[in-house]
Amino acid sequence: MIVFECAACSSPSAGTGAPARLRIVAVLCVLLFHSPLSAVTLAQGDPAVRPKVQPASAAQSAPQVSTASSASPVQPLPLTLKDAVQLALKQNPQVVTRRLLSMESERNRQIARSALLPQANLAATASLDQYNVAIVERTSGRVAAGPYQYIAAGPGYSQTIFDLPLFRSYQISREGVREARAQESVTREDVAASVVTQYILVLRAIATYEAAKTRVALAQRLYEQAASLEKTGVGLKIDTTRAQVELQNERQNLTDAQTLTHTTNYVLAELLDLPREQEPVLADQLEFFTLPEVEQTAALNLAFANRPEMQAQASEEHIVLLQRKSAQDERAPKLDFSGDWQYQGARFNNGIPTYTYELGLNLPLFTSGRIHAEIARAGLEQQRIEQNRHMLEARIVREVKSALDELDAARSNVDVANLGLQLANDEVAQAERRFAAGVTTNVEVVTAQDALARANSNQIDALYRLNQSRVNLAQAMGEVQNTYAK
Repeated sequence: MIVFECAACSSPSAGTGAPARLRIVAVLCVLLFHSPLSAVTLAQGDPAVRPKVQPASAAQSAPQVSTASSASPVQPLPLTLKDAVQLALKQNPQVVTRRLLSMESERNRQIARSALLPQANLAATASLDQYNVAIVERTSGRVAAGPYQYIAAGPGYSQTIFDLPLFRSYQISREGVREARAQESVTREDVAASVVTQYILVLRAIATYEAAKTRVALAQRLYEQAASLEKTGVGLKIDTTRAQVELQNERQNLTDAQTLTHTTNYVLAELLDLPREQEPVLADQLEFFTLPEVEQTAALNLAFANRPEMQAQASEEHIVLLQRKSAQDERAPKLDFSGDWQYQGARFNNGIPTYTYELGLNLPLFTSGRIHAEIARAGLEQQRIEQNRHMLEARIVREVKSALDELDAARSNVDVANLGLQLANDEVAQAERRFAAGVTTNVEVVTAQDALARANSNQIDALYRLNQSRVNLAQAMGEVQNTYAK
């Protein structure tokens, strides 16, 4: 109908009312095309237009694809180094697992102790029996006896009087609690050191990113300078190209540095066991600070006294000693006592009190070499534990000495790196002035830029090594938690 009217209005044979009808039809066309009915009409009409209109049911049944814009925003969590270590010691999965093992060892101690304490129970039985007399008297006839009813109820009790292996088991479980707590301290020290190391790595990545941004700005300014000199006829096109290449290199370094800040931060979030929608935001900075001198002998003595590995080693040695004594005590007699008191009768109205007291003695005479083999096995285990102590002491000595040497070297490297960065900045400034004056090409500028990039990297690495060597020394002396978490 609309097409017909439009065609009629545009035909040459239209009357004087053609312009008025044309305006009316145009208004109707606009209204129809902007009304909801027009969408349905077009969907049922021209096939070329139909795919552009999506029905409401199809839109509702279409799968919802999550995008970066629709994802939940990341919730930052500002953390100082101390806060990060404390949070990791509270909720890191490794720490939680080791804490649960310590609690489990405490329950094992309680179980072992319960075997040495009195035991009591309440028992009740009721039976109705009938049997053949022929099985007792060996007669040929079959005579039934019964039925007989039996009812008994009352408490029972037992007590171990003398059992050395059982007592050794309790001692071993008690020492196992100390070993589990020492192992928990080892895990806490390792997790704290890992968090501090990762925190420093994130700071290093951030410092690298900031230095890369500064170098990109410098490269952009030098490129614009080279392009301006080329336009004035003072500079060469190769100078502009060389500056542009250096600018692209610095932009690539900036991209890599930005990615490094993200990836290192993800590792820190994993160590802190943060929710997936939350990321840590570091509140500290990578900086230089003076450290007191540590004498090597004092550091070694402190390490042997504080390292939780040494405490775990001592507990393990004590456990092996107790195991050997337990194997030797297998030859000793065992004495226990048990008894019960019951109300017995055919029915509840004709019962009488009954009791039983038993005293048991068990003395091993011949075990086919089992006890001897257990003693020999415990002796071999004791020798193996002693070798572990030697290896542990050697490792502690190496770690302490290496940490002290690395700390001394890091102090010197920071001074050298700071001086190198200052000289590199001066070199860039001088090369830029010489190039602006037309004395030389920008080869000197590009060379100075490369030297500045190396100087920036050297300074950041020197600060990182200084902080990391401090972490290594604290871990070598067993002082990570006392240094960073308190």
